[in-house]
Amino acid sequence: MNDPARRRADAMNAAEENFAGARLWAATRAPYLTSALFALTALIHEDAPPRPSADEHWNVHLNPEATAAAPVPELGWWLLHHVSHLLRDHHARARPYAPHVGEPPPDSAHTDVERWVRAADAEVNDDLDDAPADAISPETLGLPDGLLAERYAALLDLIDPPPHLRPCARPPFTGPAATTELERELLARAVAADIQARGTAPGGWQRWAQSALHPEVNWRARLARLVRRGLSRAAGRVDYSYSRPSRRSAAAPSIVLPALIRPLPRVTVLVDTSGSIGRTALDQALSELDGVLRAAGSRWAEVICCDTRAYPAQRVRSAAHVELVGGGGTDLRPGFTAAQATGADLLVVLTDGDTPWPDRRPRPYVVVCLFGDDHDAPGWASTVRLFEDGHDAPDRAGTVRQP
Repeated sequence: MNDPARRRADAMNAAEENFAGARLWAATRAPYLTSALFALTALIHEDAPPRPSADEHWNVHLNPEATAAAPVPELGWWLLHHVSHLLRDHHARARPYAPHVGEPPPDSAHTDVERWVRAADAEVNDDLDDAPADAISPETLGLPDGLLAERYAALLDLIDPPPHLRPCARPPFTGPAATTELERELLARAVAADIQARGTAPGGWQRWAQSALHPEVNWRARLARLVRRGLSRAAGRVDYSYSRPSRRSAAAPSIVLPALIRPLPRVTVLVDTSGSIGRTALDQALSELDGVLRAAGSRWAEVICCDTRAYPAQRVRSAAHVELVGGGGTDLRPGFTAAQATGADLLVVLTDGDTPWPDRRPRPYVVVCLFGDDHDAPGWASTVRLFEDGHDAPDRAGTVRQP
């Protein structure tokens, strides 16, 4: 074997040994990430950058000479860094900022690609001690700690990062898909469960584990789905009517035949206007419901305000036309009675749940939008919880109750 080939072979062997030692060091340093560290596939090749880099398929790209010469703690730190990116799904979260984030970044440090990479580094390095001097972190950027990359990306628009800080390198290419998306999802959940069981991980990892095991789901998407379901149930009903001639009338000209019609669904919104409900929350929910109804094709809705009594129904085409009246105690039962009198096919109830409920299930399909998590709705209603930050409560986020 000639000398260049032998040197390359020696560097490859030394890199493999150093990688194995660094992974053990990292597992000792952060035992709650052990299963993730050992899920990495090492790709050692001369095209890799001097520092380790990782792709979304859990391949870590290692330069043979640089990896062989790197101190084990430094190499182990970078393995922890990249495992953090992978577990927090930064490759997928990058798409709104950098659709081609896998490609080499442009020269400008102010592009969306570069901004996202810096922001993602700030999120993960916040939980890693003994970082290299030129590594990006909230502290070196002069930004608050404990934020998500999306928030750091917004803040980076307002500052000029110190020029000596270097974002982590990207791999020159994407390696083979050694694991499936399902396997990676199961791995992330296993790591999250281990973090919660140990209880010794840094705060950022504790928050990530909570969100991984109990993901927050946007209430707007849930509300839209439930409303569309109620509208589709009503729109699926057909009936006979003499209001227009049947297409079969020509076959029996002496007989007046009814035609099949598909009535437009009638939507009624029951609004809890007692003193315990904030106007901001009601405006937000009504505006969102307004958009859902427009998208579903409903031209108007009946809105009934209720505290301890039901106020006259308001027929409106937009949430902006709703006049919220009331402000006393809370008893929505008169409101349910008034809503059924409108002949509603779909009844949407906006309330904090601190009210007596009807003893029996109303005739319309009922969607209850609950503000906060202090009270519950009856089992016969489909329920979605609304919060002013736009998300469900973490401990209630896994399911929507449906009758």
